[in-house]
Amino acid sequence: MRTALIATLGFDEKFCYRAILRHGIKEGDRVILITTQMVERVAKAYEWIRKLLETSYGDRVEVEVLQVELKSVEKAIREVADKIKEVEGYDLVVVNISGGMRVLVVIVLLACMLGLPENLKVEIEKEDFSDIVELPVGVLKIVKSPLGDDKVEVLKAVMNGLRDVRGLSKHLGKDESTIRRHLAALEKMGLIEVKKRKPLIVSATELAGLIVP
Repeated sequence: MRTALIATLGFDEKFCYRAILRHGIKEGDRVILITTQMVERVAKAYEWIRKLLETSYGDRVEVEVLQVELKSVEKAIREVADKIKEVEGYDLVVVNISGGMRVLVVIVLLACMLGLPENLKVEIEKEDFSDIVELPVGVLKIVKSPLGDDKVEVLKAVMNGLRDVRGLSKHLGKDESTIRRHLAALEKMGLIEVKKRKPLIVSATELAGLIVP
């Protein structure tokens, strides 16, 4: 399995180093470090990571640094989004936003929303290294693609106990093909899960409760 690790980089290389170890970066993988100005402390952190990978794998792990300019946030978001798109063919794309400036973290999150490959994982490590928090990518998908009134109506009905296509169609006064289309979109967003395919039976996920109280 090929892994691409994209990590925000600040003065300290520890977060990037721990992410490399945690995800078992190996031959054939790719590491992209994202930072703003390459000041001396950031340059030292990058060089430490580069030498670590070079010593372990030679040139068999591709490592690079992307510097983004904060003067144009839109351009910075696009540059990061383009990097994410470059690696969407990998089996796993990990975006670690533990290091670097807060504005850089926001830029990377917004860039994730532009692409959102299916194999994306977004994580952040606590400052004291005590835990890793994985962000629900489904939330980013919802922000990128608002539900719309029709999908909200279907989701509410599912949350209220209607779980089959025929029942939803009758209750909402919509044809079954429309209901199936909305359910497919809701499943992709992580708001419902399919319990049975034939006949189609669904239920709401915990994430749905955050979106529709």
